[in-house]
Amino acid sequence: MIFQFDPWKLDIDVEATRKLYSQNDYALDRETNMRFAEWHPEELKSFFESVGVDPLKLCAEEKIHEIPEDKENSGGRIYVRTMDFLMCGKILALPEFYRELYSDEEMFGGKLPDTLEWTVISEEGIPFYDAGGLGIVFKHPYFRDPDQYSEWDCGYIAGSILTMKDL
Repeated sequence: MIFQFDPWKLDIDVEATRKLYSQNDYALDRETNMRFAEWHPEELKSFFESVGVDPLKLCAEEKIHEIPEDKENSGGRIYVRTMDFLMCGKILALPEFYRELYSDEEMFGGKLPDTLEWTVISEEGIPFYDAGGLGIVFKHPYFRDPDQYSEWDCGYIAGSILTMKDL
């Protein structure tokens, strides 16, 4: 099924993704996943349901980072939450932002499919898809495991959500 998650276009096999999560559990700590599922906005719940991802089985982590004081910063603490998930399918269009990264000779031999589309965006910074105030980025799962996902057409798409809050 083709999904337009601006600025990405993804071809996601929803049934295969549901099967992936019925057979695999990527959760590092069940309590963390349950806490995250409780605060998900409705838009994020709908997103996960539409693409076949089980939020109780994705890889969710929470950490508190101590920021040391220096001449420019007063220091402090930051609460960081991440949610990483896989979907079965392929990327049809990516933000132009990623062209140089994915064209690197080391990653995919410097060759990407001619059918891959590049989306030009006007905003500065890292693009994301907004799901109820939470930014989702989609990427090739090469960064998750370069050995397992070494081919461009590996059959999977990775997604990530990162939130940070000063404490």
